[in-house]
Amino acid sequence: MQPEMQEFLDNARAFEQRMRDAESSLRQAVVTGRSADGTVAVLASGLGQLQGVRVDPGVFEHRDPERLAEAIAEAIRAAGANARSLAEQRMGPVEINLY
Repeated sequence: MQPEMQEFLDNARAFEQRMRDAESSLRQAVVTGRSADGTVAVLASGLGQLQGVRVDPGVFEHRDPERLAEAIAEAIRAAGANARSLAEQRMGPVEINLY
């Protein structure tokens, strides 16, 4: 094999290993997203997999389902943005969808 081709293949293998390592690290990482009012927190992996939702019990005193729904949506969007930011730091530009 030509030296240039071998170097190319070695670089490709090294890059692939770095991506695998970064993915493994992101799978184990936990990011948090919070609603603007702080009543809802969403935990997700660095790959955007939903881990949990925490709701401040005080929101149930207000009995405002629309407000709670918006707080949950805000927290999910924030967690997704935080996961995307962490992934970009470790892997470069990527697309993260919470699921």
